[in-house]
Amino acid sequence: MKSMKSIPVILLLLSLAVQFAQSDKILVVSFFSSKSHKITYMRLIEALAEKGHQITVVTPVKSNKEVKNIREIFTLDLETMMEDKFNPFEMKKTGQKMNPFLMLDEFGDICRKTYDLPQIKGLLKEDFDLIFMQPLFNDCVLGLVHRLKAPLVLFMPIGAPNFLVSKIGGHLPPSFVSNVFLGYSDEMTFYQRMMNFGTNIFMDSIMKFYYEPYMSSLYREKLGQDIPTASEVLGNASLILSNGHFSLARPRPYLPDVIDVGGIHSHPAKPLPKDLEDFVSQGKDGFIYFSMGSAIKGMQMPEERRQLFIRVFSKLKQQVLWKYETETMPDLPKNIKLSKWFPQQDVLGHKNARIFITHCGGGGTEEAIYHGVPLIGFPMFGDQDMNARLAKNQGFLYQLDWNTVTEEQLTTAIHEVLNNKQYRESVQKISKVFKDQPNDPLTRGVYWVEYVLRHKGAPQLRSASRKLNFIQYHSLDVIAAYLSIIFGALYIIFATLRWIVRKVCGGSSKDKKSLNLNKKKNQ
Repeated sequence: MKSMKSIPVILLLLSLAVQFAQSDKILVVSFFSSKSHKITYMRLIEALAEKGHQITVVTPVKSNKEVKNIREIFTLDLETMMEDKFNPFEMKKTGQKMNPFLMLDEFGDICRKTYDLPQIKGLLKEDFDLIFMQPLFNDCVLGLVHRLKAPLVLFMPIGAPNFLVSKIGGHLPPSFVSNVFLGYSDEMTFYQRMMNFGTNIFMDSIMKFYYEPYMSSLYREKLGQDIPTASEVLGNASLILSNGHFSLARPRPYLPDVIDVGGIHSHPAKPLPKDLEDFVSQGKDGFIYFSMGSAIKGMQMPEERRQLFIRVFSKLKQQVLWKYETETMPDLPKNIKLSKWFPQQDVLGHKNARIFITHCGGGGTEEAIYHGVPLIGFPMFGDQDMNARLAKNQGFLYQLDWNTVTEEQLTTAIHEVLNNKQYRESVQKISKVFKDQPNDPLTRGVYWVEYVLRHKGAPQLRSASRKLNFIQYHSLDVIAAYLSIIFGALYIIFATLRWIVRKVCGGSSKDKKSLNLNKKKNQ
């Protein structure tokens, strides 16, 4: 009888032993990140933690909750550091473009300060089975990656661009794959193909000769001059998880080590808190959701713009949820509810959601597609213009210009999207395709991360193209050799024919001359 009672205990111990044996140590590292970018991949990290993996997250963005098996190391409060230096509304008004390459000094300062933190130095004494990171303006982390000697998985919050895919042996032809910052369709005109080709060459040159050497110099300054270049470390990555999908950015010719996980952070809506549910359920006309994302602060909005939105919203039949840094305004109409934070996916997935007014960030646009909500867009900087262009081309976004929008234009846009059913039908059609996948992106992402863990970096995924330079990859040396052979053969044939012709024609002329001389002598 005692032995029967001990069976559950033995099974529990065996289960814990198996879980411990299968758990791996994963480092998720980011020196420079926004809240929106972290949100995109944290659902994957939490899913890995739920499976028993021991995860250390190095981030400048604090989480709102603690998760079992996740240890978070907070680095620098970038939001406070950048608050006085970054006002997107002012930049938009003055026509100043946010050029990240002009902000490299800021990135450099952040990188040096982060490497000097004792908690970062302590990581060099630990062992990890895998490193997970988001590249692009975060590449000074690559020195730490190299020192830790663990397989590297890269995550892109947008579809993986050519300048990253090419690092691991891939190539996205500019004839039908648009540069990430241009947002062309896959059916380009000659002019667009010409611009796309030139933009790719320009960006590749900037990355190779300016950006990557700068990032390499930062981590070499802190960790030693023997570390390979950023390009070499990236080129040794085991896998790229690309937050894209062919329903959004059209098909791309990826190799097996680039996996599309578009929609990885999207999920079905959960019930809203009671106060929100009561507010959005008032009346039969639904509600409008207005948010400019996590990086753009409503408190920085010019007063005349704030008043413009207040006047337009106050005249609507719909309720309005407005993400704003304060929850009170002196002139706030009764149909508007402010909050520093809304459960965005639960809001967008609510049956009464009618429109999402947005800055067209990648994460928010993807969530709107997932939940089938049409957009009114005010793109401000970065990839937002591209996201707006793609959404507009697919028929579910009404675009306005932040600098010139009037009360009448905003009102017209709202009524157009509310009353023209094509906007909602377009986004719901794309949403249906977006969701129709053989397995959900989160399951796929977890599988491939664990695949790299199981196979110690999964070298079998790597194409031999990683070892080829540009000339070899495109067979330009082979083409040159063939052309040399062809033109050489043609030259030999031409020279031989010319020699024969000269011989024949030369011999004939000599015979004629000899015959004429003999005739003259005989006369």
